[in-house]
Amino acid sequence: MPIFRVKRSDAVDYDEFDEVIVRAGNESDALNVVLTSPGHWLYDGEPMRGFLADGSNARVERVVEDGPAEIVVASFNAG
Repeated sequence: MPIFRVKRSDAVDYDEFDEVIVRAGNESDALNVVLTSPGHWLYDGEPMRGFLADGSNARVERVVEDGPAEIVVASFNAG
């Protein structure tokens, strides 16, 4: 499976994710992984804080091909 970079397209504040690297079958699946995966233990399994539930503030970019569906890297801005 390819690797995708899912990046915020709006202003990022403290305690929010600004981008996530995931493996998924396609761009739509990559966005869904970000919108449905638990983001951080501090937030009791809340999805990736900062990404809107409808994905309207996210851009998805294919980075690499190959591998299973999973989050590879996530960037979190602590306050």
